[in-house]
Amino acid sequence: MMDEEERDNLIDLLPSDFAIWDFEDELPQFNHATWSWWRERLGHPKAHRGCCKTCGCATTCMASAFHDALVSSVVRELGRIGALKNPTDTSEVTS
Repeated sequence: MMDEEERDNLIDLLPSDFAIWDFEDELPQFNHATWSWWRERLGHPKAHRGCCKTCGCATTCMASAFHDALVSSVVRELGRIGALKNPTDTSEVTS
């Protein structure tokens, strides 16, 4: 089972622009559905680094907090059931 630091390292390897979409057969049509796209649709567009146009600056954006918690929870649960491994070579991984 992975510890929190190992999971965080794995999350850091995830590309920031991957499509967030349920149905794999629809991905070609919705590969634009990245986190930035969803933020716009959910009414929480980014104003500038670390600032949500809706929630403001110097506060936690609730949409971003949910996104981060969901990603962390999924990785944690996959690690708990043994479905993850530490990558051995990350030289080709880009974000």
